[in-house]
Amino acid sequence: MAIRITGGIHRGRQIGSPKGGPGVRPTTDRVKLAIFSVIGIEAVRGKKVLDLFACTGALGIEAISRGAESACFVERSQRNCKLIRDNLDDLGVGEVGLVEKSDSLKFIEKSEMDFGLVFLDPPFEEGNWDKIMNSLGNKDLVSPGGIVVAEHKASSDLSSSYGIITRFSEKRYGDSKVSFYEVKSG
Repeated sequence: MAIRITGGIHRGRQIGSPKGGPGVRPTTDRVKLAIFSVIGIEAVRGKKVLDLFACTGALGIEAISRGAESACFVERSQRNCKLIRDNLDDLGVGEVGLVEKSDSLKFIEKSEMDFGLVFLDPPFEEGNWDKIMNSLGNKDLVSPGGIVVAEHKASSDLSSSYGIITRFSEKRYGDSKVSFYEVKSG
């Protein structure tokens, strides 16, 4: 199954995805368009992006297509890491994508980088939301003015804030819910 890029310079191009299986649930075109509509182009253009639980890298690649400076893709599956590298190379953007084979929570805890835009789209069965979000909100991983986008099961309710990140919007799309957080600048 191929995934389509919905905006930017690679709009309409397709990237590969793994065969279906437990936990494989690519973000739909409708949800991707809605996410980028809510956050706006200024939240993407020129930013360093972190795509946690990256799977195919679709959200980070979408951000690169829409003008992000670079993207770091964190994925624990070696097969998916190769898929992300192949997707980046197929689009000719391999030089702006860093693929890290790691557990997302461990990456958050050890990372010294900072990002202007963070995507979290773990398998819907993920039960560590509070731990993951608290780790993000209590570490200087998200830049002042930065945005965190968390896609989760509609029946899962996330807190309105975690450390320095505060929810500014929440949207429901079928069985998915997307929670949008920001770090207030200054």
